[in-house]
Amino acid sequence: MTTCNHAGYWLVTAVDEPGSLSFDDGFADLDFNPNPKLPVSKNVYTFAAHGGGTRATYVSTYESAEQLQQVLDMGIVEGSSTAINQIDDLIAS
Repeated sequence: MTTCNHAGYWLVTAVDEPGSLSFDDGFADLDFNPNPKLPVSKNVYTFAAHGGGTRATYVSTYESAEQLQQVLDMGIVEGSSTAINQIDDLIAS
């Protein structure tokens, strides 16, 4: 069993419904207080009609290559892939 040592938060910075959502994504303690020792990413999610459906594009940026490497080492690719792969099932429910 894996123990979660981090929670997270989103600080929504812009909403352009239904086309986009921008937010800062950071780590927090288990009481949801932001953890300033861990990186914060700037994110823009955009949604556009495409071939009878919707194309979603997700872009996350970090202040430095070192911050990006830190979250890569923490498993962000696996965690993000798991979350994104759940979207179709969530929408179909």
